[in-house]
Formats: sequence, C-alpha cells, structure tokens
Amino acid sequence: MPSQPSSTVESIELLASLDSVAALLRVVCDVSGLGVATVAEVTEQRWIACAVEDRIAYGLQPGAELDLESTLCNHVRSSHDAVIISDVTQNPTYCDHPAPGLYGWKSYLSVPVFRPNGTFFGTLCAFDPQPAPLLEQRPVIATLDGFARLLGELLAREEQRREESPGARGDVDLTPLREQLLVLLEEDLQRPLQALAKNAPADASQAQRWQAEAQRLAERSAAAADFVRARLGHGLPLKPALVEGVNDRLQDLIARLQTRFPDQTLRSELPALPAALRLDLPRLLQAVGALLEWVASRNPAGGTQLLRGVLDERCYRLAVESSTAVVDPATLNQVFQPLLTQADAGQPARLDLGCCLAQEIARGHGGSLVARLEDDRLRFILTLPTALD
Repeated sequence: MPSQPSSTVESIELLASLDSVAALLRVVCDVSGLGVATVAEVTEQRWIACAVEDRIAYGLQPGAELDLESTLCNHVRSSHDAVIISDVTQNPTYCDHPAPGLYGWKSYLSVPVFRPNGTFFGTLCAFDPQPAPLLEQRPVIATLDGFARLLGELLAREEQRREESPGARGDVDLTPLREQLLVLLEEDLQRPLQALAKNAPADASQAQRWQAEAQRLAERSAAAADFVRARLGHGLPLKPALVEGVNDRLQDLIARLQTRFPDQTLRSELPALPAALRLDLPRLLQAVGALLEWVASRNPAGGTQLLRGVLDERCYRLAVESSTAVVDPATLNQVFQPLLTQADAGQPARLDLGCCLAQEIARGHGGSLVARLEDDRLRFILTLPTALD
C-alpha cells in the first residue's frame, strides 16, 4: 500500500477517535442489510478508507486505498449525488460498470459527506456480495442520507476542536455528547430496526406496518442529526416561506395524535389566521407535535390537552395546556434537556429529543419556547415573533 499523506493519516486517526462513528457504521449495516460499511475520504486523486465496519470478512481496513477511477465514489465526488444500487444485475445504469466485478459486490451505496460549511469530505460507502432489497425503500435511503449528514457534523466538530485545542484529544467536554450519540445509534435506533427485520413485508398485508416502522426510523435518524447540529451550536436548518392552511395542518396533527393516544382527549382553540403566514411549517408541526406527544405520554388515562392559539400584531403564539402538572416542579428546568429515559425494566434507554428540538425550532424562527406550571397544570408556550409577512 502506498504511504498515506499526512492529511489522510489525520483523517483516519480523527474518525477512529470518535466512538460514535464506529457505532454509526454498525447501524448503517443494520439499516441497509449490507456487510461492509466505510467512511472514505475522497479527493481528486485518492480514495482512502478512514473507518470500516466489516461483517463478512471482506478484508477492508482503515487506511486501505482503492484506485479512484475504479470506484463509483468518484462519480459521487464530482456530481454530489448519491448512488444506490439494490441489485446491480437489475440496474440498467451500472450493470455493465467494471466496479461490481472488480470488487465483488451486487448491492452498493455511496452517499456524499459534507461538512456544515458545504465542503466535501468523502462518502459513506457500503456494499455486499448479495442483493439488498432494503435499499429499495425510500425511508431507508432517507435514514442513510441522515447518517451522512451526521458524519459531516461530527467530523467538523472534532476538526474545529483540534484546531482550537491542539495536542491530546480532550474528552471531558465531549463525554456527554458521545454517550448520548451512542444511545441514539446503538440503542434508540435498534428497536425500529428490529421491528423492520421482524415485520418485513412478505405480503401486502404487512407492507403498511413495515412502511410505518421504516418511516419512524427515518424520522429518528433525522432527529439525531438535528440534535448534533444543536449541540454543536450550528442551529437547525429552517426554510421559512409563505404558507397557507396552518390551522388545517395543526388540526390534522391533533387528529393523528388522538389516534395514537386514544385514552387522552386532545382539543384545539385556534384563531382565524390571515391567508398566509411566513414560517417553516414542517418544522412548526414537528415542534408542536413533539410537545403534544410529550404531554400525552405522561398524562394519566383520561387526561386532556388543549392547543390554544393567539395572534396579534407582533407574534403568533401557540400554547399546549395539559389537564395535569405532568412534571415535578423540581425538574421543570430539565424539560428541554436531552435526558436518557427508560420506560420499562430490561428495555434499552431512550434519548428523548422532542422538547429539546422544539425549543431549537422556536429559536430558529427568532422566537421562544418556555414551560410553566400554573394552577397545577403544565403549559408549553411557543412564541414566533413577526410571523406575519
């Protein structure tokens, strides 16, 4: 193997130092059904494996170099488009490409990895000698794309930390984040993965449930990427736009949650709105849904919730009001922190991110989200200033 340039050696050492990268590659193999997963640094001259999960004894090791022109990752580098192949023998674009025969794979994925500033690092790449039907599912692809974004965030944060504090890696300030990431990747994502494997659609009657589990997995991986962005101070990506039918979408959200929590009563009192508001509607629904779900999962049977809206000249305010206190006053200030929870004895821990990300969404709109205990009831108050166009 040719000697590695110093920058590549640093990339290999950097990724090897992050426990969460190894955990992420293990989950990539679980999600995709592929036997080998790697993070590769891809430049105009070289393809270098920097971190590897090898479940089939293929023999790929960190530091291994492949001929760049023989890899599909070179196409990803130049086009910035992912390449996803569930069965190369059935793929008209790549069935005659030399790479499958050269490297012995029939299923393959390569997703670009960008730092938050937009610079290209390389690819999240995986392959297997057998076809991988899971790669035909859109939620699975969305999950893998989320993992690639997460890798870019982790890479940039560690590069920045090393520039600011050269020398030995400082673990103290990163320990809580690393532990939370490991729970997300190794425990929290394993449950929907196990459900996917158990309920793979052998017939049409199982397809709907399988798709629901796959969608939940995609949403969870997106939440993990958002969580890392928030923890590293990058903020969440928002796309405010003039949107119509906000009340209708909020009512649809309440109806869906009412089905999930039949022992609760969810109501709304929403004001008449102008024809359009300027905000990121999917993010707003994410935030409000997280608050409603957080309360519903803690309310006793027979509890009620009210989503109340107020609109004035300066702001659009939404309040989620519970029929009970739900939370101990001593722990009210922890509601927006990413705390580990364990629902049942013997079950893996879960990192509850809903309220944490809801607060980040409010901040991203230039607003706020607070929690108050009033008259033995919990109230979440989400305020979006200057929401009117």
